[in-house]
Amino acid sequence: MPRFCTVLGVLLIAALLIAPIFDASAAIKVRKTARSWNEMAPPSSAPWNIQNGLRAVGVGSRSYFKADTTGSGAVGTPAWTITAKPAGSTLSALDSADGKWINSIRPDAIGQYIVSATVGGQTAADTIFASTYTGVGTDATAGCFCHASAMPSTPSTASAIKTSWSTSIHATMFKRGITGYQEGGVGFGQYNAGCIKCHVTGWDTTAAAAANGNFGRAAKATGWDTTWYKGYKTYGSDYLIPTGDTTKWVTLSAGQMSLATIGCEQCHGPAADHKSSGDKMKIGRTIDPGVCNQCHDGSSRHNIGTFFKLSAHAIGDLATTSEGGRATCQPCHTGKGFIYYMDHNQDTTGIAAVWDNNSFITPITCVACHDPHGSANEKLLRVMNMKGDTLRNGYKIPAAYRTGAGMLCANCHFSRSSVVAKVTSKSPLYGYGSHYGPHSNPQADMLFGSNGWQFGDTTITGIGTHMGLDGTCTACHMQPRPNSLSKGATSLANHTFMFDTTYAGSYYKPTDACSRCHGDVKDFNDVKAGYDYDRNGKIEGTQTEVAGMLAKLKAILPKDTTGEVIGNASATHADSVAIAAGGQALMGKIWNYWLVKNDGSMGVHNTKYAVALLYKSLGWTPLSVKDLSGVLPKDFALDQNYPNPFNPSTTIRFALPQESLVKLTVYDMTGAVVKNLLNNSLGAGNKEVTWDGTNANGAKVATGMYIYRLEAGSFSSVKKMLLLK
Repeated sequence: MPRFCTVLGVLLIAALLIAPIFDASAAIKVRKTARSWNEMAPPSSAPWNIQNGLRAVGVGSRSYFKADTTGSGAVGTPAWTITAKPAGSTLSALDSADGKWINSIRPDAIGQYIVSATVGGQTAADTIFASTYTGVGTDATAGCFCHASAMPSTPSTASAIKTSWSTSIHATMFKRGITGYQEGGVGFGQYNAGCIKCHVTGWDTTAAAAANGNFGRAAKATGWDTTWYKGYKTYGSDYLIPTGDTTKWVTLSAGQMSLATIGCEQCHGPAADHKSSGDKMKIGRTIDPGVCNQCHDGSSRHNIGTFFKLSAHAIGDLATTSEGGRATCQPCHTGKGFIYYMDHNQDTTGIAAVWDNNSFITPITCVACHDPHGSANEKLLRVMNMKGDTLRNGYKIPAAYRTGAGMLCANCHFSRSSVVAKVTSKSPLYGYGSHYGPHSNPQADMLFGSNGWQFGDTTITGIGTHMGLDGTCTACHMQPRPNSLSKGATSLANHTFMFDTTYAGSYYKPTDACSRCHGDVKDFNDVKAGYDYDRNGKIEGTQTEVAGMLAKLKAILPKDTTGEVIGNASATHADSVAIAAGGQALMGKIWNYWLVKNDGSMGVHNTKYAVALLYKSLGWTPLSVKDLSGVLPKDFALDQNYPNPFNPSTTIRFALPQESLVKLTVYDMTGAVVKNLLNNSLGAGNKEVTWDGTNANGAKVATGMYIYRLEAGSFSSVKKMLLLK
């Protein structure tokens, strides 16, 4: 399901649950915008002006706004105004007081603000609510005031949050750091002031933010921010804290302790007014990555967000297409849909009830895969399996391969249909229409060797190439990569999920994951095919060989008006009728074409299964080489075929005194290649192969004389054979 747009697209999806206040006839939109540390790129003297894009903001903390004129036809520079503000506010206009960012305000009183922009005669607006921080309770793990009851049976219920969050890595991060349990070595931990900014609730030390009660301002006001590290030894910019040393922790007041955590308000905004009124409009709730990127798109040691913003999950148009509005499509096309699917035991019943025209368009963001409130799974993943561990055709994934973070990916990256149901259906209108095929991105089907049309051959079900890798999908798609261009930089899991060279420098190659098993691989096609899969006379890279087979299959299948094979998402009704008229053989070939093509890896995910399906679709019989017993030969030799004359097949024997690259080719009497029987590296010994009298396309050849030639190293020998029908 890869889709691509610009990083700007991510920034414009802030405050997803806010229903923007704008003229319905206007095409422009205004959004409060998230700003991460990397996006701010502040000079060392700049204040900590990161923002999470929520509608709930701290009094005195800066909020940024963006006008989106995409598709509106509006041209020009927006004129910004504050169209509504609470009593007591003296703000009259937006400002750029920090000298870098325009279209921003610092709310100076508690209450609602509406900020509007006018451009090209069109006006739109967005709203925020300014409040103060209240903390999570008497200590950093007490939980939010109203959401502290026991874990219910339905994980999505708000009261479930406290139990999982209070023991999560977010809730305990600051206390672990300040008491010597974070990083470091035996008996001590490493911590510094930069860490604290992201490990507490709110960090705005400016005088204007004093009224909102955030941890950073309180720490500055009491002098704690410049005294907590006194007496500790240093290691670079870090302070070495003895493990278990609570000296600095106990210097915090009860009020400070309630904010000394990555608490509810760090991700939902200041909540004092929400607490007192219960008004949901006075708190923020969004799955926009801006919330996570407050910290996870920070310095060069913590810039996962920079990677993620390049991924198709974060910036694709999956959620903005029509699929985003369909209950059956939402679990994989929208972030909220996937969360609902996971939180409701992978059931879509009632899913449409949680959407409206504004809120269902949500990308696949950080919290779609990770539960920020806590999870027993590694990396706070929501799940580490797929529904029933079963593909749509009923194939049960073997238990040995059901482990690893990548199994979460399989919940969406597999075919939405069973090949049997599709191929054996009688009506061209049933399951065909504009979507005959396995749908986009059926990687799990390919990886685990199932749900292809196997023409009755059950022996290839479950064969695999990479299914046993630790982590499955994540082993390659999230291989650690340097987080900067400096040598020896900290490695982070690749959240682009792509094999790209962005930010790679000379210390990262997209093929690094391959090199762990395949040696020094500089290009994917450095991993050579086991033999000449596409029968073009050359052993090439696996991807090139599979692409060659796919091209040969495409050549014999019916095409649509674009020149592509009919089916998939481009089929018309007439195409559907043609597919059905071709019977199961044609339907199966078309299915296999799209299964291999839509998998996207060109055979890498599972070379064995891809090649097997394409061979069967092409009508080719894989040539097997039989090892014969006997004394190891001293010389190369090519024997006369037997029987000769023959019909329909004949056996060819040859001898190899040493391991060699062997080419065995059949020609007609004009010298034209009929079929490349072998192009393999074989060990020493006496060998035997059988030719079934077919050409490279699998068709039976005519009666006549043929020539076969063996090449092995510097040895070459030619003999004749006769086919009589």
